Amino acid sequence: MMHLRQPILLPPKGQPLRVLVHARFSTEEQRQSSIDDQIALCQAFLAASLSKGHAPEQVAVQFICEPEISGELASRPGINEVWAGIAAKRWDLILAEESGRLYRHHTKAGELFESAVDADIRIICPSDYIDTLDDDWPDRLHMCQMQHARSNFYTRKRIERAQDGLWSRGAAVGNTVIGYKRRPTVPATEAEPAKGPFYDEINDEKAAVIREVFERVAAGETAAEVGEWLDSIKFAKAKWARQAKWTAGNVNAIIRRTIYRGFETFRKKKAKRKLRTGKSEYVWNDEDKIQTRESPHLRIVSDHLWYQANEVVDGRRVFKEPVRGAGHPLRGTTRQRRGLLAGVFTCGVCGAPMYSYGKKDGTFRCSAAAKGTCWNRVYCMRERVYPAVLDAVVNEVLSLDGVRDAVLARVKELHEKGGAVATEIKKLEKEEKRLLAAIERLSAAVESGDGALASLTSRLAERERELAMVRARRQAVDEQAGRKEKLPSEAKLLEHLGAVKGELFGDEARAAVILRQLLDGPIRVIPYMRIDGKRVVPRLEFTINLVAALPAAVAGPLRQAAAAADELPVLFQRMLLVNAFAEPELVRHARLIVTRRLEGKTYKEIAKECDLTKYHMENCARITRLMEEAGLPEPYQRLTDKPAKVSRWCSKHWLKGGERKGGGRRRRRA
Repeated sequence: MMHLRQPILLPPKGQPLRVLVHARFSTEEQRQSSIDDQIALCQAFLAASLSKGHAPEQVAVQFICEPEISGELASRPGINEVWAGIAAKRWDLILAEESGRLYRHHTKAGELFESAVDADIRIICPSDYIDTLDDDWPDRLHMCQMQHARSNFYTRKRIERAQDGLWSRGAAVGNTVIGYKRRPTVPATEAEPAKGPFYDEINDEKAAVIREVFERVAAGETAAEVGEWLDSIKFAKAKWARQAKWTAGNVNAIIRRTIYRGFETFRKKKAKRKLRTGKSEYVWNDEDKIQTRESPHLRIVSDHLWYQANEVVDGRRVFKEPVRGAGHPLRGTTRQRRGLLAGVFTCGVCGAPMYSYGKKDGTFRCSAAAKGTCWNRVYCMRERVYPAVLDAVVNEVLSLDGVRDAVLARVKELHEKGGAVATEIKKLEKEEKRLLAAIERLSAAVESGDGALASLTSRLAERERELAMVRARRQAVDEQAGRKEKLPSEAKLLEHLGAVKGELFGDEARAAVILRQLLDGPIRVIPYMRIDGKRVVPRLEFTINLVAALPAAVAGPLRQAAAAADELPVLFQRMLLVNAFAEPELVRHARLIVTRRLEGKTYKEIAKECDLTKYHMENCARITRLMEEAGLPEPYQRLTDKPAKVSRWCSKHWLKGGERKGGGRRRRRA
């Protein structure tokens, strides 16, 4: 044990010797008893170094313990308390087994010792033979901190070497990925815990959920919506997760993991320590230092499904070639979850997105019109647009019930012929040959040094990725060709359409997913002028593809047939025109009057049948005559150019009038 050159002196009578004993160890893998051993060593050293015959009340000992925390960190709860105690001169003596228990950070250790000396607080580290009352303590501290830093350096190298050995043997390295479980080499017994090396294997229960995550993302669901679904089924995250709730980032991380298609990567990121703080952050590793291995026994999803889901995620990127790290423009920003019409609601005049203005009223307006660059000034109330769109879509979905016999007959015909699958296989074979030829040319250019090497290698990697996707798709088509899926019965088809209707009228997040699957292009807001020129109102124009509303066994063959013919059957493609405003009774009755007039009835006869007052009939007649003169059964005309004069655009004031006969709410006179 260290022999002190200058003994520990007790303070004057009536004042105790205030002592701090500090103990720390780094990780949970080290012995939990290390703290107790350090404290026992410091107490034994203190008892041996004090003069004989001292009373116990003459020494007041305080303990600060820091289990499972690295000494390289500049800021820690325990060491911060030590700093505060030094500033307040709370102790006369600080004891630590070695200087590395206080800090394994050369700069911060020197600052701590210097601050204690300036505050007349003595620090003793028996194992390092450091006593701040000795003149050579700075040299001893410097040498000991160098040894502790070198020890950490070689410890890291030993850990890396051990991980490399496990990786080469096919053993598990790193944390357990969701969907897998660890199998020990030596099972646990009553006396001994399980021992490694450990090997990963598929957890069948969780693998089914992971597979559905890929299917949902590939079908068009957003990562946030999939996260809500995982929360609803209470699917547990990893035990080290910071929060229990699933986020969009967590879902995208699952989609990006190659282990789910049986291909493992290791050291894609490496830990880099910040010298000033001692904290480590993960940065992208060099491409040539990333280790890979094939693990077919860990495959959960097919290559085709994996690439398909990743293509969907890539397509949602705001920046197609994002800057990694701190330079990423979206780093640290939160993403808002999408509403029912987010990303698909556009102006029919300029094509700009329709943005929602006001939390209370919830009105949509052309974003370009708000800036003054578009003349389309119509408003769309959210409370009217949402149900109008969903009602129109549901009506079209349920209309498939009338043609279900024709649909099932067409799919059965495609199953028997197999023509769509054969055509797609030929297309994939042609694409595969093209990519192989391109890869061969690029490889020859790289070998000959013809052109910029970085550009050539980047293009070569892209072609190889495209080839892998084509081959994965080819494998999926081959499997489908050899597997005859059972067609649903008419009752099952009707039940499926009813379920789609329930989901559209149910949760908004789920309805948004189905709506985007059905839409063929955006929902356009088209301005229409009433035939008397007194109003401009919004109508929604959009096209839906009803194939997406059918079961997978029915929709699959139809999509393949449409891709082979490069067109979709008219039976499944519908153009919809939906009113996004409350049509007043004046206009509805005018349309009815025109229809009755074509039947040869007079205004008096129509008024008597519909129980309309003379005043209201006269107002309707003005619009009716204009419709008859123009030969139109429709009281609204589409605007393609900005009108010269409009009495009133369909504004929030007009829309909130609802079903009033006169339209809007009357304004009070000033």
